[in-house]
Amino acid sequence: MGKSVSLAELSQFLTSNVDQIGQVHQEVEEIQVGFNSAYVEWKAQHDATLEQLVETVTTQLEEIGPDLRARIEEGIAGEQTLIDQRRQELEEKHIPETQAEADQALADGQEISDRVRQENPRLDQREEELKARRIGLEEELAQLNQQIRTLSGCLRVVVNFRKINKLDRQRHQVFGQLKVIHRDLRQVREEWQEIHKETQAQQQTLQVQWQQSTLELAQLQGELDYVSDEANRASLALRRAARRVLDGLKEPIAVPADDIEDKLSDMTGLNVQTDDYQEGLGSVAGLLALLDGIRDGLQRFDESVESIIAQQRMHSAHLPKLDVTIPDNVLAFHGQWEKLAQMVRDDGHLCAHPVEFLDLIQPVLAQDLSETEINTMFESLGQALKHATDRWG
Repeated sequence: MGKSVSLAELSQFLTSNVDQIGQVHQEVEEIQVGFNSAYVEWKAQHDATLEQLVETVTTQLEEIGPDLRARIEEGIAGEQTLIDQRRQELEEKHIPETQAEADQALADGQEISDRVRQENPRLDQREEELKARRIGLEEELAQLNQQIRTLSGCLRVVVNFRKINKLDRQRHQVFGQLKVIHRDLRQVREEWQEIHKETQAQQQTLQVQWQQSTLELAQLQGELDYVSDEANRASLALRRAARRVLDGLKEPIAVPADDIEDKLSDMTGLNVQTDDYQEGLGSVAGLLALLDGIRDGLQRFDESVESIIAQQRMHSAHLPKLDVTIPDNVLAFHGQWEKLAQMVRDDGHLCAHPVEFLDLIQPVLAQDLSETEINTMFESLGQALKHATDRWG
């Protein structure tokens, strides 16, 4: 049946739903912030507990029982293979490449220093030549000034006018040459300053690169030295196998030692809780992305409606007023926002219970906000608007 509305009312319908989606979005964002905060705390506790438990389990293998021990021992061979692969990568790839980067930074720095030394004599020689020419011109100018003063006595000015005029022209020529000399000297000094500034920045960058590469090289070499020792490889494989098993526990496991069993129970709870928060964060991100997409789509659709309203207003004498029938499925789709907002409004409780959030949201994501439902809603809206505007055809 649908609901018949004017174009203006359709625009209001779209705007209203954009606002409602924005309110839902805000509520979900608050849950996302809570999830992030809680996840960071749980993950820190999880990682600290895991490291302590790995140490306990690997040093007390006789006390952890056959079940847990068998799980760990089953993974040792795979970890040894991974460690051997890592050792080969360190030897053949990572260390040579990092060493090459360090050597290249050092070579580039030496090349810059050599270039500066090559440029320095050239610029020094050029500057000395210009200084010598300047001194010569200044002496010549002083001589011309003295000659002009000598010829410019009270009674001799008229008699020596031609000589004075000639000397004055020579003096102006010297002035011009001095001006060129001063300009060339300034250019030489600016060139030297530019080279110094540029090379200093390059040298600093290369120094940082060399230091970083050298530090990384030392770390890689230390790692290689460690995994090259057979006893270290065996110990590392055991610890990694234990960590992988303990980090994957989702149900309690019985062991002879009560204190270890209690720690395993705590570890299992932490694993489940951190996994729940990770899944919750993924669902939150997915829901926010869907809400953003729907809101953006409605806003673009509303722009089209506003454009049609403008055309109707401009040509009101010739175009009939349009009514649009909003389909039932569109009305139903947008009737869910208030309910959804209510579902996610108690963010304090949901942030502390991610499983409850998942139980609420996953059916919504799978059904009401599925890709099929969203696409169908927009297609129905588009067809309704096209059907209405066909009357103008």
